[in-house]
Amino acid sequence: MKNIERYHPADSFLNTDSFPSVWCPGCGIGTAVCAFIESIKEVNIDLDKIAVISGIGCTGKIAECLKLNTYSVTDGSVVDYAVQLKEKDKDLTVAVFLNNADFLLSGAKDFIDAGKKGADLIVIYVNNFICAISENKIFPISPFMRMSIDNEFELPYNIPYLAKSCGANYVARWTPIHAGWMKYSIIEGILKKGFSVIEVVSPCLLYNANNGSIQDAVDRMRFYNDNSEIKVGEPAENLDLRSQNKIIIGKFVDSEEKAG
Repeated sequence: MKNIERYHPADSFLNTDSFPSVWCPGCGIGTAVCAFIESIKEVNIDLDKIAVISGIGCTGKIAECLKLNTYSVTDGSVVDYAVQLKEKDKDLTVAVFLNNADFLLSGAKDFIDAGKKGADLIVIYVNNFICAISENKIFPISPFMRMSIDNEFELPYNIPYLAKSCGANYVARWTPIHAGWMKYSIIEGILKKGFSVIEVVSPCLLYNANNGSIQDAVDRMRFYNDNSEIKVGEPAENLDLRSQNKIIIGKFVDSEEKAG
């Protein structure tokens, strides 16, 4: 039988030599990357005018897999690097992929500063909750680490509220199973002038950090489906994941102003 060359619709955007990737089957990072690729295809931006910045950990591999202008920042100053890149070329569309490690290494200072100055960036924050197993001494400059009433270290996970508070003019949150909504939020964030933040709630599908067990990816995706509730326009201060019975998802902030 004649060999049939395999082809994926996203191959023109991917460094296929970097696959298979380190991401686990069904990982939300891959879903976020695919949603990003589909969004830039639909917006039809000149690919030479797109820059993607990622940091450390699993999301850090995004810079390796994309056939775009990509940059890997390993010192925690991912957003600050993106701001500088945008200031050098105002016509550049700059997308940032963050995870908890990047956020904590910088103490979120560059994230907050970018929001306050209205930096024209889109930040896709993959919230994988790794800080739940991090020690305070590893991230001494983080202003968010504090003791809970149980004397355990915890972080406020209300990323949408933080983004809104520091001046973001577009804020949304989705899970990997809501990839279609995620894609359209990325499109809106790209077209929006100013600081746009999209949180992707995506703890590891396979590994449960609470007990070290290996989980079933399909069961985890079913959990997202059964335990998420879309509430467009929900006040951002109501979105702390630690105090919710459901994962509240949707678009929460959307200003009128658009890029260009």
